Amino acid sequence: MRIAAADSLLVAIDFAYPTPDARTLERMRAESQPCALERADGLFPENSYYRAGRKGCAAGMSARAFVARRLREAAARLAPEYGLLLFDAYRSRETQADLFQMVLDDVRAAHPDWDAAAVERQARLFAAHPDDTARFAVLPHNSGGAIDLAICRRDSGEICDFGTGFDAAEPASRTDFFEAPHDPAQGFSSERWLTARHNRRVLFNLMKQAGFSNYAEEWWHYDLGDCLWGQALGVDWIYPSMEAEPA
Repeated sequence: MRIAAADSLLVAIDFAYPTPDARTLERMRAESQPCALERADGLFPENSYYRAGRKGCAAGMSARAFVARRLREAAARLAPEYGLLLFDAYRSRETQADLFQMVLDDVRAAHPDWDAAAVERQARLFAAHPDDTARFAVLPHNSGGAIDLAICRRDSGEICDFGTGFDAAEPASRTDFFEAPHDPAQGFSSERWLTARHNRRVLFNLMKQAGFSNYAEEWWHYDLGDCLWGQALGVDWIYPSMEAEPA
């Protein structure tokens, strides 16, 4: 199923992001308080890791207030039958450690012939190591500035087809994977390849136009105000850890 969308959301994925103006940066800092993410205004908090019983998860989802506002604004730009399904937002360090171990185990099981170093390199593409201070000034999800999401049907909650599932630790999860010409060797029909390309373009451009950057290895992961966002835009990041600031 291809998402109905305006032409401005159908352009090819481009990881060059505009620099936010001074007024936007001021509002990001002013609206930095923790904010609960509610089921309203086209947002559908799934809280996937809490539902899965992962360690350190809270029953409710939260993010920075500015992030929550931009999510609502993005959802409002979708056709009326669609909304944003939120898999994960703020994440504790305990949850991050648990998820890294989960991804490590998944990669090891999928590639039993790989040595430990190769397994860890692959795992770090899809989950931040909780102690990786060389790469992350503050863990993106721990800052309240990162969000994992997809576009869904409002009536059923069905997730539109993005080619892979959420948290799939595989090459096809890379955001621009389907921008390449169709390759039958990858296991996708031509029709599904083009559908996934279409849907990823819609999500990417929707979020980009709302001020978010994307982590290129994961079509579902977007950042606003955190260290990954700062790296992508070449600006100073804004949000420190939200762990001591419960919503």
